[in-house]
Amino acid sequence: MSDMEARIEALERKVHILEDALELQGIMDRYGPAVDSGDADAAADLFWDDGVYDAEGVAPMMGAEAVRAMVEGPAHQGLLPNAAHTVGPSMLRVEGDAATATGYSRVYLREGEGFRLWRVAANRWEFERRGGGWKVARRTNRLIGTKDSHEVLASASR
Repeated sequence: MSDMEARIEALERKVHILEDALELQGIMDRYGPAVDSGDADAAADLFWDDGVYDAEGVAPMMGAEAVRAMVEGPAHQGLLPNAAHTVGPSMLRVEGDAATATGYSRVYLREGEGFRLWRVAANRWEFERRGGGWKVARRTNRLIGTKDSHEVLASASR
């Protein structure tokens, strides 16, 4: 292989990783608008059928259908249309067909004419590529200020 061919091959690998990172960031970015608009199908579609959403304070949601049920449920519906879920910044690591993103999420609530920060959490997103596409295999969400949130954030350095 010539030097030029090796450089092109290395560049193609880097572009592939960047494309993956952009797609994964898009998955995290789509979560907020999906749940805040009450689009249970869009929220569920971000997760694999056997994916897990483990959020502090509720039983882990096992599978995309459980995520759908959460969005359709009375607790979540009671937040709408006054909720704004935001994600980031996140540290993203892509390794072949697996990836992780570790960072923060916030939920803002409108109350009358004002807004308040309702929830701040540490998050670890675990993604898998299957059949050519990425989805969430597991999301762990822990409230800031807890031992578990420190463990979630520390996982970014591993």
